[in-house]
Amino acid sequence: MRISVERLGFAYDGRPVLEGIDLEVREGEILALVGPNGSGKSTLLKNIAGVLRPASGAVYLDFKELSRFSPRELARRFGVLEQERHVGFDFTVRELVELGRLPYLGRLERLRDEDRRAVQRAMELTHIAEFSDRPISTLSGGERQRAFLALALAQEPTTLLLDEPTAHLDINHQLELMELIRERARAGMAVILALHDLNLAACYAERIALLHRGRIIVIGRPEEVLTPRNIKEAFGVEVITGRSPLTGAVYIGLAPAHRIRTERRQKRKRGRLHLICGGGSGVEVMERLATEYELTAGVLSPLDTDFDLAQQLGLELALEAPFAPVSEEAHRRNLDLMALARAVVLCPVPFGPGNLKNLEALLELPMEKVYLLDPGGISGRDYTGGRATELVRELLIRGAIGVENIKELEAELNLEGREDAKVKVKGRG
Repeated sequence: MRISVERLGFAYDGRPVLEGIDLEVREGEILALVGPNGSGKSTLLKNIAGVLRPASGAVYLDFKELSRFSPRELARRFGVLEQERHVGFDFTVRELVELGRLPYLGRLERLRDEDRRAVQRAMELTHIAEFSDRPISTLSGGERQRAFLALALAQEPTTLLLDEPTAHLDINHQLELMELIRERARAGMAVILALHDLNLAACYAERIALLHRGRIIVIGRPEEVLTPRNIKEAFGVEVITGRSPLTGAVYIGLAPAHRIRTERRQKRKRGRLHLICGGGSGVEVMERLATEYELTAGVLSPLDTDFDLAQQLGLELALEAPFAPVSEEAHRRNLDLMALARAVVLCPVPFGPGNLKNLEALLELPMEKVYLLDPGGISGRDYTGGRATELVRELLIRGAIGVENIKELEAELNLEGREDAKVKVKGRG
């Protein structure tokens, strides 16, 4: 089974909504449609489903143009889950799922044994068989979504077309539903779904099509599509991306509003500081210094308290995936941020083998620009067998400035003066 969309265009009341859409989906594949509101995701799904007719171009199902299929034939091939799901009557779950057998029944024809088996199988696949006699109105949001998915599966389609299937669900029910969808794809169905959540799309889709103003600006594997550049082009926001060491999936962290960054930068008068932090060690420093200095930080990762605050403040970051050791790429990014800073502050961060590179990076700097916050407490934060303690001592011997608390740090930074000198990393200019 193959779905092909070729040069598809569509307009509402003469206003173009889709232009030049090309894509192809095969059995067993999940294709996610992502993009901002109004980009054309739902309209594209309706064109593929045959609900809307293209103004130009065509949709093909196994090389046969969609317009050559009857509505009954399309209903047997496409299981559709629309964004707005309303039921006019308070059906039981079983009665709702039985509606999926209508494409196989004649007028006034009653359900046959094979139809009942298909309904039961669909309810079991979506884990709602235990609710079969309950009114649909009594179900939770996640249970309702599974019931509507069961309705689509009862049609025994070759393709699922799902419009925001996880909308209004909590994270647990989102993952539960996406796992069900993945199981159907592994069983051989083609799946095309529109999603708002980029991280869900990255985790579950083999390919992603990114739409903007009615056009696909890029289509490909998640790591090819969900780049900071592409996301900024489509959504107009800056993001931070990385890769999970546990799943290998791309993840996206949203940067804060441009307005916050701009306002803070306008207030900063004393140049740029880089923070070596993590595990919450940089929170107080950021809160105290963010209004006076342009701060950067690294190497941090999502799921870290310092990362969360750094995002809110709009800091430039050197980023690594959660639970992963500092990579060479992240280390170089950290060095680049240090090179742009007037001074570098080592916060009282615990060190293990995974983040020791952050401490080693300080050895490449002129020591008069390195500030060590609470250096005397390093032994209690050293989980490297003593290596981190040795490095802190070496930094102090070389001339790094040790301070006991943030008040002393602020005093030392004030004494240094208001020059806009930049740290020069050895061998880097």
